[in-house]
Amino acid sequence: MDPRALPDPPRDPGGAEPAPAWHTVGAKGEEPARPLPGPERAIVTVLAGIVLAVVLGVLVGARVGTGTIALTLAVAGTWRATSATGPVGLVVRSRGFDVFLCWGGAVVIGVLALTAPGLG
Repeated sequence: MDPRALPDPPRDPGGAEPAPAWHTVGAKGEEPARPLPGPERAIVTVLAGIVLAVVLGVLVGARVGTGTIALTLAVAGTWRATSATGPVGLVVRSRGFDVFLCWGGAVVIGVLALTAPGLG
């Protein structure tokens, strides 16, 4: 008979509740805690590039900040193009599509950073 179909064991009026059966099934003691994985390098690199672009855009000028965004996209595209398995966080579709999207965005933003009037 299925142990879940059995009625709950009687409780000791003055003591602690007994542990449910599913808490002890297969328990073999404490296992060491697994270390948590850290953030992926690709995500941290792109995030650092964006933060750097914002800081440079505020402190130096919008043209420099926009150029930094373009450079960050170019680095991400190159990383995706040269990585054997594709860095986690930069893989969206196929390798060719990801590289085209990053490099195309870098070229467009770079050209706009150099030619847009009033960026200072």
